[in-house]
Amino acid sequence: MGRSKITIEDIAREAGVGIGTVSRVLNNSAHVAEETRKRVLDVIKARQYVRSAAASKLARNNVVETTVGILLPDIGNHYFFEIFEAIYQKFRGLGIDLLMFNYEKHNPKVIQRVLDAQLSALLIFAFHLVDSEREMLHRHNVPYLYIDYRCENEHCIYTDNTEGGRLAAQYLKSKGVVNPCYIAVDPPARANEERYAGFCAEYGYAVPTFSSVLTEEEGFRVAEEIIALDIYDGIFCYCDDIASGAIRAVRTHNAEIRIIGFDGVRATNYLELSTVSQEPQMIGELASTLIIKLINGEETLIKEKITPVLIDRDS
Repeated sequence: MGRSKITIEDIAREAGVGIGTVSRVLNNSAHVAEETRKRVLDVIKARQYVRSAAASKLARNNVVETTVGILLPDIGNHYFFEIFEAIYQKFRGLGIDLLMFNYEKHNPKVIQRVLDAQLSALLIFAFHLVDSEREMLHRHNVPYLYIDYRCENEHCIYTDNTEGGRLAAQYLKSKGVVNPCYIAVDPPARANEERYAGFCAEYGYAVPTFSSVLTEEEGFRVAEEIIALDIYDGIFCYCDDIASGAIRAVRTHNAEIRIIGFDGVRATNYLELSTVSQEPQMIGELASTLIIKLINGEETLIKEKITPVLIDRDS
């Protein structure tokens, strides 16, 4: 039997774009090409898609006494926090409760606590469950969605990190940077490797790397080391938290070094820091929409790739 109401997936399919692009159009984001925006809006108008009515229907009928769990490895990461914040705001309006779990990777006791809480669904940030953990969730029919992690055969939202690395390189090239370096995150992550690969591919050689833990303070310290070498004229940072420290170091020492971060958190606007944005607010809203679909029995495999966008603040 056909669905009586059109969904955001239907709009995306008919317009030939991803769900994330439709979400950007609905939220009036500036980061959509005008031709694409018009195509999506034409489909929305033709199909008489009404977003608020769908949300009201969910709130009235489908999400009563619903609790969604979150496995979030680091609340101190501003990117993760802004995604979480968007999820919280969306769920609060729908009457959905959120329950956060402290998580050390591959600890079955945590998954058991998730099951004991009788959750409707689970959101997992930036890491992959092992077979035994997935089996526990499948056995108890708890749907889950990975955020910021690509999985071939599981529901996930992930960013095209390789393209993001290319955008960072294109930005530095446009500013005249000829001797760039990269500040990687420690401990290493798959996203780190992908961003670095895209960056190096655009420059055409293996760019020198430095390592930093994911804090502004450590970004400042590592950037000071780079400044002291007096070799590099541009730095691509794994994330905005590291880049926030790096740009502070550059400005403190009046160094002629360009800086670009990655994530698109709010602080980059106040710091006038260029960044490759994943649009965390949009990702949080998208994750909220998709996990509700899973709660309501959506069987189609969800794989949503986010294409990052460059925000040039001339840093």
